Amino acid sequence: MRQLALILSLILAIAVAVFAIQNAGPVTLRFGFWSVETSLVVVILVATAAGAALASLLGLPGWIRNRRRLRLQTRELEALRTAHSSSPGGPSDPSTRPPA
Repeated sequence: MRQLALILSLILAIAVAVFAIQNAGPVTLRFGFWSVETSLVVVILVATAAGAALASLLGLPGWIRNRRRLRLQTRELEALRTAHSSSPGGPSDPSTRPPA
């Protein structure tokens, strides 16, 4: 699944780069009293990078929550395994094994 996501991301990045290169004309950006003239390639690539960064930042809380949950569940699993192996009748006790 991870490889598929990487491949799709690379295809999208190549498509954006080709689109940007094909639209390389000059453009004037205006915001309030601020104005700057630059290439459309720069605008497209900066907007794409900003969108990717924003999407990553929006996904960060869920990723942190999942990592924390995984860490807690791993500790809980280890505690259960420790309790199970140290209890009488654990996996090494032959009296609890079913007859063959």
